[in-house]
Amino acid sequence: SAKDLTIAVIPLSLGHPWWVRCEEGAKQAGEELGINIIYTAPEKEDAAKQLDYFNDQVNKGVDAIILAAVDAETMKKPIADAIAKGIPVFGFDIGAPGTDVIWTASGWEPAQSGTNIGEGLAKEIGGKGKVALITAGLGLPYLEKRQKAIEAVLAQYPDISIVGLYANDNDYEKALSQCESVLLAHPDLAGFASTTTTGIPAAAQAIINAGLEGKVAVWGVSMPKQNADYVKNGIVKGGLALDSAQMTYLAVRIAYDYLTKDKVLPVPGNEYGWAGVPVTDVEERFSYVPDTLLTPENVDTFGF
Repeated sequence: SAKDLTIAVIPLSLGHPWWVRCEEGAKQAGEELGINIIYTAPEKEDAAKQLDYFNDQVNKGVDAIILAAVDAETMKKPIADAIAKGIPVFGFDIGAPGTDVIWTASGWEPAQSGTNIGEGLAKEIGGKGKVALITAGLGLPYLEKRQKAIEAVLAQYPDISIVGLYANDNDYEKALSQCESVLLAHPDLAGFASTTTTGIPAAAQAIINAGLEGKVAVWGVSMPKQNADYVKNGIVKGGLALDSAQMTYLAVRIAYDYLTKDKVLPVPGNEYGWAGVPVTDVEERFSYVPDTLLTPENVDTFGF
């Protein structure tokens, strides 16, 4: 029966607020479904130790395992062996790329999040003005996909022009310096759009330093805590967060359906309770939880 089901969730490590929040999501799903959730991992990221934790759950005969692998290559054979023993293995967060995991629940699907950033920014600036694009590094496929989605939306507005693409290598000081330079060169800039979390606090601080609060929009993927003040004072209206609890909630729901409904897997349009309707890529075997727009009311609720 469902109440006898046990699903083990193994993150990269324990303790970091991101993984603490993941535990909350897994346990919320477990409570709703009436099943047992084991949330366990080494204190610090360690591929060999994580493998020990994984094998321990296999030996205990849990009904399914949900994993974010420290090193996917290390886990490749153990995952295949577990599945061969009848213990399905799913991924969450970074998952376990290149292994036999059945499905992965993640977030910030690059094309959809890019579309959301572009549409939100275009709306806030009234469909006109200069926009600067911020990214981490050039040629990174995941970020490039998000960047192209932003550009595709902005291209629909003849009165929006892109003044440049600025790569900061995920270095905050470099990002801040770039944003300050952009505002010096373009004091009439309408907005920043960032493919990476580093860009949001850097753009917000550059706007404050230039005395341009309320005149420049900021949109992009965001971490809640580092942007809390900017969100509360209205400088960042377009921070799109990934609630890590929703990822694990979704992963547990997917694993539960697989176990109880004759190995059913997600299809586009499926709704999963609190996780909403994820973006599902059947070919990649990934489902991505929707972005959460940061507001003054919710920005302090994530814990990270």
